[in-house]
Amino acid sequence: MNAKKSLLLFVIVVLLLAACGSTPAPQTIVQTVEVEKEVPVEVTSIVEVEKEVQVEVTSIVEVEKEVPAEDVVDITLAYGRFLRISFGAGPTPFDAIKEAVSAKYPNINVQLNLTPDNMNAWHDALAVWLSAEDPTVDIYGMDTPWVKEFGQAEWALPLNDLPNIGNIEAAGLETFSYEGQVLGIPFWGSLNGLFYRTDLLEEYGFEAPETFDDVVEIAETITADNPDMSGFLWPGAKEESLVMVWASMLYGFGGEYFDDGGLCAANSPEGIAAVEFMKRLIDDGISPAETSAWGAGDARTRFAEGNAVFLWHNADIVSWLDDPERSAIGGKWALIATPAQPGGRRSGITGGFSFAVNPYTDNLDEAMKVMEVIASEEVQKAFAIAWGPVQYYEGLYDDPAVLESNPNAGAISAILPSALNRPPSSNYAEVSTILQEEIHSAITGIKPVESALNEACTRIDAVEE
Repeated sequence: MNAKKSLLLFVIVVLLLAACGSTPAPQTIVQTVEVEKEVPVEVTSIVEVEKEVQVEVTSIVEVEKEVPAEDVVDITLAYGRFLRISFGAGPTPFDAIKEAVSAKYPNINVQLNLTPDNMNAWHDALAVWLSAEDPTVDIYGMDTPWVKEFGQAEWALPLNDLPNIGNIEAAGLETFSYEGQVLGIPFWGSLNGLFYRTDLLEEYGFEAPETFDDVVEIAETITADNPDMSGFLWPGAKEESLVMVWASMLYGFGGEYFDDGGLCAANSPEGIAAVEFMKRLIDDGISPAETSAWGAGDARTRFAEGNAVFLWHNADIVSWLDDPERSAIGGKWALIATPAQPGGRRSGITGGFSFAVNPYTDNLDEAMKVMEVIASEEVQKAFAIAWGPVQYYEGLYDDPAVLESNPNAGAISAILPSALNRPPSSNYAEVSTILQEEIHSAITGIKPVESALNEACTRIDAVEE
């Protein structure tokens, strides 16, 4: 408390009264005196004080877990260079496989062993490895025609117990099965069917054809008013596509590749009817005279130009048939399974590839885990976006990402259940060559149909002995 001096004025009045006599006049004396007095003073001041405050801090730290090098298992996958190429917006299929495996199984490293581009050289390289029981390759790409050969030689492990194999369409699994054992997981393939002009059929009051007789009737009706237009296009040149067309016709007329005894059945009554139908299409002008020299590219070009009613072709062209730079029939087409006569089977002949497991691998458990990932929706979708159809994963063509990359992919869903394999043979290359030669000689009139097919079966049975 501070002290402060105050000046107080005291007025002292002294009244002097006389004890007697008259009252005297009062006299006033004024005197100033300084007195020290403590006076309380309230002082307010602001003082800064440092105080520790507890603050709770939350942070996210990414920790990269390293797998010891000695625990990493390399799984070698043998396939061609296209596995490192994406034709769509997504990553390459190899990158998709590698990343999906790494995410689920960090101790597995997938690496690629490149195979030759030539399919015969590819086949022979695998045959050398597998016949020598070489474990270098853990997983390899298997072409459709090799299934019987590899199955007989036990060069591929059965995959029936793979956890998620039930998500693959049965038709796709059957393509890569031998004697009830699934030997490969399909990831890309070709599947053919019948394309037709929706605008023309609607204009003339026709529904989509169900039989080959329907195809002929519709084609003849429309081309009668449009003589520059072809009725039915298909590849008839002496090449592999001819075998696939023939197979569609064979099943459509109720035929089979082989009889119950394992002998060639191409010369059965149904087989003869199928090839006679193919020849009649050309002879009657429903298919152009040039058909016997056309490959698949020639046929699809004419159809895309708007010059045909029907086209037999692989389904992969759905990816560009609506592209105005490549097609004149955008929005005017549809795809169905190849028709069949009464008693026959509607079909789409398939080709393509699967991944199989080397029975001599030193890393069986890890190889099966990689196959599980390959069969997953994630990887199958990656193939669909990178390479386009066909994949056999159920519901894949309803997926928004797949449809965004290929809006017409859903058209394939309708023909997936119709998939059928080409003739199963451990000597498929030779069998295919025989069929190409004999069927081509029949449709061009060089040999009578029945004679050509009898010769085909004689030669095929000799090869299959």
